Amino acid sequence: MRTCDHAADFFTSPQGCKEMTPEQRFARIERVLGYFVKEGRRWRVRSREQDEKINILIQVQMETTEQIAASHAIHNKEMAGLRRQQKLTHQELQALIRSLRKGRNGSSSD
Repeated sequence: MRTCDHAADFFTSPQGCKEMTPEQRFARIERVLGYFVKEGRRWRVRSREQDEKINILIQVQMETTEQIAASHAIHNKEMAGLRRQQKLTHQELQALIRSLRKGRNGSSSD
């Protein structure tokens, strides 16, 4: 718990424990400014840390986007190859079916 004498350092009005002298006011202003400076430094450090983390996230997102694009290109190329193979398989299957039908229709000698 703070004593009345210590609390007087923080009051500037008659409601405080006593009137502040000019020296006390000056000392109080210096302390308050010191607190502002310390908090400003802390804020700048936190701000820099956040900026660094944001930059890391941006870099990782850019790399991820590039990897997805590369993966998508590979996927598209593979799918195009599969479509070609499926078309060839379909054509060959249709040719086999036609040849089987011709064989049955043309040479049914039972």
